[in-house]
Parts: sequence; C-alpha cells; structure tokens
Amino acid sequence: MEQVDFVAIGCGPYNLGLMALSERTRLTGVCFEQRDAFVWHEGMLLEAATMQTHYLYDLVTLADPTNRHSYLNYLKREGRLQTFIVQENPTIPRAEFNRYLTSVAERLETIRFSSRVIDVEADRDGFIVTVKSNEETTRVHARHVVIGTGAEPLVPEAFEDVVHTSAYRMERDRLLAEDKLVVIGSGQSAAEVYLDLLRRARTGQSVDWVTRSDVFESLESGKLGEEIFSLAYVDYFNGLPLEERLKLGESFERFRNGVNPETLRDVYGTLYHRTADGSDQATELLTQIEIERVARTGTGYRVEGTNQHTGATFQQTYGAVIAATGYSPIIPDWVKRFPIKWEAERKWCVNARYEIKVEEELSGKLFTHTNLEHSHGPAATNLGMAVYRNAIMLNEMAGETLYEVSGQKPFTTF
Repeated sequence: MEQVDFVAIGCGPYNLGLMALSERTRLTGVCFEQRDAFVWHEGMLLEAATMQTHYLYDLVTLADPTNRHSYLNYLKREGRLQTFIVQENPTIPRAEFNRYLTSVAERLETIRFSSRVIDVEADRDGFIVTVKSNEETTRVHARHVVIGTGAEPLVPEAFEDVVHTSAYRMERDRLLAEDKLVVIGSGQSAAEVYLDLLRRARTGQSVDWVTRSDVFESLESGKLGEEIFSLAYVDYFNGLPLEERLKLGESFERFRNGVNPETLRDVYGTLYHRTADGSDQATELLTQIEIERVARTGTGYRVEGTNQHTGATFQQTYGAVIAATGYSPIIPDWVKRFPIKWEAERKWCVNARYEIKVEEELSGKLFTHTNLEHSHGPAATNLGMAVYRNAIMLNEMAGETLYEVSGQKPFTTF
C-alpha cells in the first residue's frame, strides 16, 4: 500500500495550491480528482470576464513568492510578462487565470486525475483512503486528509428545469435562441451573465434581471474594509460563538453578493448605448423581488414572486431562466463514519488551523477547504487567503514552520 503524509481530495484551486506549496517541503502528498483534467468554473469563463482579486493572489505567492508555480513565472514562460506589465492592470482575464491554473496542474506530478475517492477510514496511524480509477480500486495510507470537494450548484426546489450560472457558457447558444430571458439572483455571476446576454441580444430580444436585494449592490472595495481578508480577522471570527458568526455572515452580503464596480459600469454603459437612438432598452431590472416559483409551461417558464416591501405580486413568462442562486458545499458520505463535532446541521466545527474537530481523538488530522464560511467568514472563499490556509495546513502536518505566515499584520485591530 502506498504511504504518504497526506491525501488531498478534489483538485480545485485550493488543493491545487496545496500541492504546489508542498512541492518544496519534505512532506509527501497526493491529490485525487475524479474528473479527467483540471476544470475551473467552465460555465463562467466568459470572454470579457476578469478576476475579482489582485493577480498576486495566485496559488503560492503570499506564502512563497519564489515558487515556480507563481502567476508571474507562468507569464514569463508564456512570453507575456512584459505585455502584462505594460497594460498596468492588477486584475486579469479569468480565461488567462484558468490557463495558469491548468498549467500548474499539468506540471505537478502529485495530482492524479480520473481518480475518485470512494471511502476514508481511520486506523492507528492515520487514514486509509480507497480510490477508484478506471474501474480499478486501490488503497493509500495517509497520515492526514485534506477535504477539497468544493460546492455544487444550489437551485431552489421550486425552480423547475432552469439553467444555473455554472452551466451558462455551455448552454448559451440555446438560451440566446429564446426571445425573452431572465437572470434571477444577485452577485458577480448574475451581473456577468446578464451583461453577456445583453451584449449578444438581437433586435427584439428582451433580457431581464431580477433580484431580491434592495439594490444592485457594488462590491466593497475600500482598502480598510478588505482587511476582513486577513489572518487576524479570520482568527477573531473563528473564536466567536456560532450565533455571532452567523450574524456577521449576514452583514457581509456586500462581499458575497456585491458586483465589481467595473461590471456595473459596463452594464450601465451598455444600457446607455442601447438607448442612444431613442429605442426601448428591451430589458427590465427589478429589485426587492423574492422569486418563489419557476414553473415549466408548454411554451416556456412562468416566474412568480413577491415584492418584499410592498407585497405586490410579480408574474412573468419567459422562454428561458438562468439562476444565479449560489452553491452548497459537497460533504462526502464517508465523513459519517467519523465522530465529527457539528455546530449545526451541515456545519462542522473547524478550529483556527482548519482542522475538523472530533469527539474522539484520531491519530491523524482531517483538514478542510470545504464548508468553512460559518467558521472562517468571507475569507473562506478568497483565493489569497487560501494560500495562507494551505501554508498553515502544511505547517500543522509537519509539526514545524515550513512557511512563515504569522508576520502578516493588518492595520485594523480585531
């Protein structure tokens, strides 16, 4: 049986970064991914879309600026470093960031694709991980396990047969064949899909955007406000009682559901140009409406909802519906065999070092990238903070400081 220090389950950006950082340490690890190749938000790789984070928030730079898997090193290899510098923009095309991630996945020898983890069991020295690959089942012994199973599209049960934004690009041609479309939801994904449809809409085709938010909210971009994405704030947040953490989570709607100011400017500019000749904008932007039901009809979809403040009924018929309704964490079935401490339904206890707490001590540690927003706040889904998270996990596995992270101090005291 193969022996490693850790097994990482799932190859999204978080575990990809873990494998990139571990390459320069004494730790041995392997990452299993059930898909055949690296895939990252393929349904939202829109032609004009950019990242919401600074280019230095890559897989490794915040922990190890000289790592060969940095974004700047990728640009150098691709012959794009000088042109990148000249264009003077700290945000980068999402398609290029995806190419960067894919190139790292291809260069790492520790990632095994077409390999699905079907079980994890504890033993006296760690964990036995059972993997199925090409109809062959193998077992690997690991001292520790890192869960990076990600999230799956969350669509309300009352939304019948809609397209989630995660599949938008694959379904776009079919959607654009309809005369009347609606995007339901808030946040960056909703805005990008609405803008993309708006730009591609033909004469006579209407595109609506409906959200339950009071306004189309701009993403918080104040420098001091962004210090919630710091190690100090994460430690502060993690130490609060669950009730207080959940309250704070509600207060961070601007970070979760806000839209890049540049995207909102593009939406506004597109609408302005569409109406410059005096024609109707052929779109409705509707706020404060809670959509309660989307029903399939013979010719399309009946969308029903209620204005949250006036109680007025909303009802429209559309040819296609795109839901920007978020994601839900994927929690593997095999976790049921472990004595995990749960704070609430589907919310496990996770300490400041990203270790899942258990009722009975295990010989190894269960770390997680998944299902962390209730325990670590908005930084749980921030790419830059994932680098620190990986450094902390590796330090914990090694029992020593492999990557120094404690010196990173914000200006704000939490």
